[in-house]
Amino acid sequence: MTDRNSPLAECDPAVIERDAALAHLDFLKNTRSWRITSPLRFLMRLMRWGLTSEDRSRIIGWWKDRNRKQRIAANVKSKPNAPVKGGWVRSFADLPALRPLRGRKPAAAVNNKFDVICFANIEWSARFQRPQQMMRQFAEHGYRVFYVVPSRVSSGRQAYSVNQVLPGIFEVALSRHAVQDFYTEGMSDENVDACLLSLEKMSEAFRIKTAISVIHLSYWTPLVLRLRMDLGWRIQYDCMDDWVDFPHIGTALLRQEEVLVAEADLITVTASVLNKKWSAHNPICSLIRNGVDFSFFTRHCVPNNLLPEINRPIIGFYGALAEWVDYQLLADVAMRRRDWNFVLVGDIFVSDLAGLESMPNVHLIGRKPYAEMPHYLYRFDVCLIPFRVYNVTHAVDPVKFYEFMSAGKPVVSVPLEEMKVYEEFVYFANSPEEFIEKIELGLDERALELVTSRVELARANDWKNRFDDTLRAITDVYPGVSIIIVTYNNLELTQRCVESVFRNTTYPNYEVIIIDNASVDDTRNYLRYLARSKPAVKVVLNDENSGFAAANNQGLRMAQGDYLVLLNNDTVVPKGWVEPMLRHLDLPHVGLVGPVTNSVGNEAKIEVEYSSLDQMEDFSDRYTAQHRGHVFDISMLAMFCIAMRREVFEKIGFLDEKFGVGMFEDDDYSRRAHNLGYRTVCAEDAFVHHYGQASFKKLIASGKYQELWDRNQAYFESKWGAWKPHLQRGSH
Repeated sequence: MTDRNSPLAECDPAVIERDAALAHLDFLKNTRSWRITSPLRFLMRLMRWGLTSEDRSRIIGWWKDRNRKQRIAANVKSKPNAPVKGGWVRSFADLPALRPLRGRKPAAAVNNKFDVICFANIEWSARFQRPQQMMRQFAEHGYRVFYVVPSRVSSGRQAYSVNQVLPGIFEVALSRHAVQDFYTEGMSDENVDACLLSLEKMSEAFRIKTAISVIHLSYWTPLVLRLRMDLGWRIQYDCMDDWVDFPHIGTALLRQEEVLVAEADLITVTASVLNKKWSAHNPICSLIRNGVDFSFFTRHCVPNNLLPEINRPIIGFYGALAEWVDYQLLADVAMRRRDWNFVLVGDIFVSDLAGLESMPNVHLIGRKPYAEMPHYLYRFDVCLIPFRVYNVTHAVDPVKFYEFMSAGKPVVSVPLEEMKVYEEFVYFANSPEEFIEKIELGLDERALELVTSRVELARANDWKNRFDDTLRAITDVYPGVSIIIVTYNNLELTQRCVESVFRNTTYPNYEVIIIDNASVDDTRNYLRYLARSKPAVKVVLNDENSGFAAANNQGLRMAQGDYLVLLNNDTVVPKGWVEPMLRHLDLPHVGLVGPVTNSVGNEAKIEVEYSSLDQMEDFSDRYTAQHRGHVFDISMLAMFCIAMRREVFEKIGFLDEKFGVGMFEDDDYSRRAHNLGYRTVCAEDAFVHHYGQASFKKLIASGKYQELWDRNQAYFESKWGAWKPHLQRGSH
């Protein structure tokens, strides 16, 4: 039995019919007539059944939502000709709503991967091509995908609605101020504000810490730019088409595309034509062609009973029958070869088919589920790509070509610019006469080597390979972060720290450097295990305790990152701990940044509401969300956790090793930063749990702690003058 959550089940006709019916029901419930007659239906139900539990829940829910909705509406500017009433506009009745997840709490991120926020141009169920294939690859590799569609609005009065379409993939509809034609208009300021508020709420509910916005349509440009500024979500523009001269595309979107290309952190394109066009405007442009779900097609392109009434040979095509198809070419070929049957599978988007609909040897099958495409492909003797030849199609890398190749089928195509790299695998033809000639060659093929070579081409162009290329390109746009941890005994604390780093660092490009200062417990054995099992970990085992400053300097010399983080081993980090600090470091005058914490001797200490580590992350989520973007200047950053840009480190230099085992080296480093004109700031939107003084407990017990304090204070004051004791919050 097919898993109901599998891609096959998602595309099964019965499932699609069910979803279509539910979507239509949602559409009806959002129409004006349904809303107008709602009081009448309620009155009739009340007279017959009384007040039901569902009615009570709705009344209570309405009352609770009332104030929240007013707050949402207050954040949205209303146009004079489209007043907001409760946050909604009448024209929303024309859009279907997306059914929200019910009966369960939104799933929190369960791994250390970033999230993918895909701003789509088509609904998930519209077709199953590059957008769906690539997002499914992300989900299958453990990344959560939020697939935001422009053609729907959130259900009821909610800020957003989500519907899980596959494991790890959520189709999302957002609250908006007014309906727009997203193929002709740029997103309005009012819709940007409304969508931004919706996404902020979704981000908090789903604990989205690190995310990349993947854009399929430039309509979303102003929104994703705001998201990058406010939440730090980097931007990938996955350009699949040359939108110039594309049917029904407005000039506003073409202008927005130019802005998007200039601002994107990464551009991925499907065609060399697009690569040439956009790499001149943004050097971070990667050619990542389309592909095929090779295993799916090879498993399902098997003997079947489709098209039993149609005699061979069958000349086949599947895909959208839209403006880019050359219908006259098809009609001319079909007219001249009435002994061939032409099967065209796909939705029809044009009114003039050049008479194909009346030809007895042309069979217009209509749209069929993706799951059936391999079955139709099995029945095709020769496959066609009969496009018009112009700038739109020259920039196309047809997904269907790779799918045709997976079955080893002969393909006859117009000479598209992008397909010339595959000229040894495809028959090119320009005219009806050439199409007939090349189709005959395909029908006459006998060499199995041709089939084998085509199949191998498809195997090499699997969507999994495209995912690997995309992930590498995405990772490269994130500057490297080096996390340096010094250990000395206290194995249990070290394990908690390191495990929290790997569990909760959602930033995709980092390394961990651990310097051990001659531990005598089982710490070194644990570090050897990490070195052999974690590729991102580098370990140095010192023969003697070189001191805190010297060990950190060892790590700094090894570090490859653009950002450098010093982290004590007596800390535990929550999910998404490092990104807020990195965002604050984007300010050129900020030299050093550190988080707030539960335990430290200055203003970075805050009152916490948790009593165990199990509660710590929930507290961190709440506190950092309430203080997003907030920093304050602080005279000294304690080195239980600090971050800096490499360029700042190269100016300040290494830690002063004369402080020996430790103490006052953090005061010293902050003063050195100030002397160079840099600010030292504490990030209110970054939190790290700190046990505190783990390495000094034996010194405290032996009485040597005060001796070390006095010596290092004297050395500090010889450099900077009298040391001023640190202050707690509210003690100024």
